[in-house]
Amino acid sequence: MTHSWTENLALFSRSAATIERGQLVLRLTPAPQGTADSSGAAKSFLGAEVRSVDSLTYGRVRARVKLARGSAVISSLVTIYTPWPADNWNELDIECLGAKPNDVQFNAMVYTGAPVRPPVTQSVSPTQHPKKVDLGFDPSEDFHTYQIEWTPSGARFSVDDVLRHEWTERIDLMVLPQNVLMTIWASSSAAWAGAVTAETGTASATYDWIELYRYTP
Repeated sequence: MTHSWTENLALFSRSAATIERGQLVLRLTPAPQGTADSSGAAKSFLGAEVRSVDSLTYGRVRARVKLARGSAVISSLVTIYTPWPADNWNELDIECLGAKPNDVQFNAMVYTGAPVRPPVTQSVSPTQHPKKVDLGFDPSEDFHTYQIEWTPSGARFSVDDVLRHEWTERIDLMVLPQNVLMTIWASSSAAWAGAVTAETGTASATYDWIELYRYTP
């Protein structure tokens, strides 16, 4: 996908995603001078978002990934309801915060406001339920298996088949079809992801394989 958002210092570009030795490599690189998104906002980097064509409503996503190292760098495995501007919000994230890659943030996002009728011109904003976990290893040094399992009773986040976080608080609102995303981008929030440094524009994440399973009650 080729787009961005306010807190993303990168413009997603097809050139940032390549297949190498049978693996998907997503890179964050310095953008050419004058790079801007569709609103005209300047972007300092090129990043990548690879999005599934099909969606899941409940299921399991598993991927073997070497996540990215680099201050301000976010690499991730995500499921998300994708209409834009968003008339509702469902999202489940596994995000590596590259300034301290041992820290992975699991997150669930749902819209808790008054219902709106699509189509909308102004996107709704989600309520977030983040949980940061120290994995005890550097996920940028080797491949590990990351899993999001979403059922009507909860969302479960696992690493190397070990449950690391479970979210059930507003699972009643997590009911919308979601696409699967693999991304690398740069965050403008130094407090969250670290400040931009020289290493920000040299980061990469490698996805060895990904599996999708539909949920059967």
